[in-house]
Amino acid sequence: MTLLTELELIAMRSMQAQGLPETVIIQRCSLESDGAGGSVETWTEAGSVGGRIGLIGKSEQERMIAERLGISQGYMVTLPAGTDIGEQDRLTIDGRTFEVVGVVRGSWETARRAVCKEVL
Repeated sequence: MTLLTELELIAMRSMQAQGLPETVIIQRCSLESDGAGGSVETWTEAGSVGGRIGLIGKSEQERMIAERLGISQGYMVTLPAGTDIGEQDRLTIDGRTFEVVGVVRGSWETARRAVCKEVL
């Protein structure tokens, strides 16, 4: 079995990055005191990267995943490999906001993919 070399993986990531035309702003939530003993969610920009967004549900497997997550219309956002993103984050793309509901990671990652739902 032939394994990928580090140089081959770098080349694949570079090629993948060329197909990420959108600017994706990553947002993180922090809780701040509301002055009355409670807290208020505040979303702040944690960074921005190139990305690509598409509808989830083109295949039967994707539709089943979306249904299990309780999403009527899901989105798959593709980001550069190693992007620091988690299920507590939000993404803003072209003025639209998406909540990350799952992150797809794997060995020899050439891109990081996030399953999202739109925040209306």
